Amino acid sequence: MWIPLLALSLGCSGASEPAGPETKAPNQSIVLALNWLPEPEFGGFYEGMLGGHYAEAGFDVQILPGGAGAPSLELMASGKADAAITAADDLLLKRNKGVKALGVWPAFQRAPNGLMVRETGPQGFGAILPGTQVAIEVGSPFQRYLWEKQGWGTQVQAVPYTGGIGQFLADEDLIQQAYITSEVCMARAKGVDVRFLKAADAGWNPYGTLLALPDPMPAWGPAFVEATKKAWEAYMAHPQRANAHMASLNPALTDEVLSCVTQAQAEYVLGEQGLGHMDAARWDAMAETLVDLGLLPEGSSAQGAWVVVE
Repeated sequence: MWIPLLALSLGCSGASEPAGPETKAPNQSIVLALNWLPEPEFGGFYEGMLGGHYAEAGFDVQILPGGAGAPSLELMASGKADAAITAADDLLLKRNKGVKALGVWPAFQRAPNGLMVRETGPQGFGAILPGTQVAIEVGSPFQRYLWEKQGWGTQVQAVPYTGGIGQFLADEDLIQQAYITSEVCMARAKGVDVRFLKAADAGWNPYGTLLALPDPMPAWGPAFVEATKKAWEAYMAHPQRANAHMASLNPALTDEVLSCVTQAQAEYVLGEQGLGHMDAARWDAMAETLVDLGLLPEGSSAQGAWVVVE
């Protein structure tokens, strides 16, 4: 555990003098770069700041919001951030490009992304018909995986995803990429009945909202991970404070959307094995999938890319 240093006031003469009061050293400053806008998928990190979990562990945390294509790992690698949020697939791909990052704690056991369809639309990935348009980040690992796994080829058309749900609301036949923590609840708040096709059901299941630290891990890393775990436990029990703060930063988070997301994401956070769990089988499977897609060189593995911090 990281322990703050104590400054002692010592006399300069040889005679013994009473020591001054012990002074707690300043907390370690940490900039945490998110890979998306402030939303409940990051609730535990905000709760760590608001609820004093980070401060009690000796950290002064600043959260840097992201957005579409936010280079969170690159910000950490360049020294503009001390920690970053990513996903397991992104971390493996960036490490292959030389980014020295280490996955240390996943807030999401189950991948929170997938496809959003109308309630009257396809009931599964295999039911998506030829000629269908899917708004998605073209060329992304998830897009490439889906088209190969489902054998869609050119029969299902991938069109650029422009963000938000505007395209989806305007075109009743359109399917789009979505997160259970975002677009799904936003569509429902607009009165649209939607179904969420989970990426995990198609076999794409990287750990999500993954806390990454520099590799090798800094000395303060274990204490930061432990504080993060406590913060997420507190958030899952009482999300109101962090949700209210995130709503003040993100106008799209209405009370209705916040309530929807908070309830919907719980099963993705906890999964089957509980908060923060990681194991080699999941990491190895992700690496093998990226190799099969030609996104990682043959022989690549997840070894050394992650660590369970005790």
